[in-house]
Amino acid sequence: MINTLLLYGHIATAIFGFVVSGGLAVVALTRRTRGSLPKSFWRWQAVVQINTLLLAVFGTSLFLMGARPKVILHILYGAIALLTILVQRAVGTDGAMLEGMWPKKEGRAGVNIAWVAFGLNAFLWAIYGRGLTTGFFGF
Repeated sequence: MINTLLLYGHIATAIFGFVVSGGLAVVALTRRTRGSLPKSFWRWQAVVQINTLLLAVFGTSLFLMGARPKVILHILYGAIALLTILVQRAVGTDGAMLEGMWPKKEGRAGVNIAWVAFGLNAFLWAIYGRGLTTGFFGF
């Protein structure tokens, strides 16, 4: 019974994360010329990050209870998703961590936070998608 609930929770959080991280990637891509993102974007970004942590809790619980994934790479995809949200948290909403990494251009900051958010969310979307394919289909 508990295994089934954990499995359904794991699948639901994976699908939710796939949809929302993909949506955030699209929003960031459309806002790339402005170089800034609205507060609602960052709220949804936090939701995806919390969702990813929940996904990890469900997955780890299933693993500890003996429900091993068909493909062991499934665990690697989960670990990469966790690393991605750590990078997202480190970059923050203003990209201050990245400021010194690129030279400034004509008085502008060298980093466009919308591009960074797009890249991280697109990567997270791809990891969620790959995790879903290995979880459902085992390839």
